[in-house]
Amino acid sequence: MKKTIYIALLFLFAFVLLPSSVMAKSIFEHQTTTIPANQTVDDFIVIGGDALVLGSVANSVVIVNGDVHLGSTSQVKGFVFVIGGKVQQDAGSVINGDVISISLDHATQNSLLIGGGLVLGIWVIQLAGSLIMILIPLLMILLGKHRTASFIEKHRFESMGKLIYTGFFSGMILIAVSLLLLLTVVGIPFILLIGLLIFVAFAFGMTTISYLIAERVQGTSGKSDWIKATLGAFILTSSVNIPILGLLILVVIFLFSFGVATIWFVEKVRKKKRV
Repeated sequence: MKKTIYIALLFLFAFVLLPSSVMAKSIFEHQTTTIPANQTVDDFIVIGGDALVLGSVANSVVIVNGDVHLGSTSQVKGFVFVIGGKVQQDAGSVINGDVISISLDHATQNSLLIGGGLVLGIWVIQLAGSLIMILIPLLMILLGKHRTASFIEKHRFESMGKLIYTGFFSGMILIAVSLLLLLTVVGIPFILLIGLLIFVAFAFGMTTISYLIAERVQGTSGKSDWIKATLGAFILTSSVNIPILGLLILVVIFLFSFGVATIWFVEKVRKKKRV
């Protein structure tokens, strides 16, 4: 049954993507295929033509770009699946399964194209985001070198809970400030600056947590820092792509990043005051 559906869906996409004149003239010759009365077949599949069922079908009927006529003596034990055609059922005919009919008018084609475009767009965005999450720690280690390594060492023994709730409160403050700035036209440049600060904080936080996670993986001892950062980022990115749970993990990463950035900023301010 699944195999039949897959075949039918394949031809559905062919009909959507190819012009109707090409389909009609170059690919299919329209004709009628008949199952006589008192005859039984396993499956009945017709592409580019009409179907007349007078006998019995043990499984299912699949018609692509054609109509199906179920006579009074017909019996279908499975489902009837019609793409780009109509179903005509006479009194006395028996269908034990479902009847699925998909029209291929312009409205349906547009809906399929829009839906497919949205799915493809979401997939591209998800892929781009995943690549960025993997590249950020790698570039931070390669470009920052000893500075990034020392930054990670400073936060190695920080409490995860402390960093997360610190990030939560600092995030709430940023959201409140951003909402206030939105009320004024002058505040828009400052919102862009806040967005840049958030990205920088995320970069440092993502690099730190990726490196620390990779250190817990067996076999990473003695490996280069960029290998550890990339491995940890790959693990995090894979986790973020898990439905529902991935969103929670992404929120935790952001809160951790805000917490790391906030503590780093507070330490810098304290050092300047001492000087």
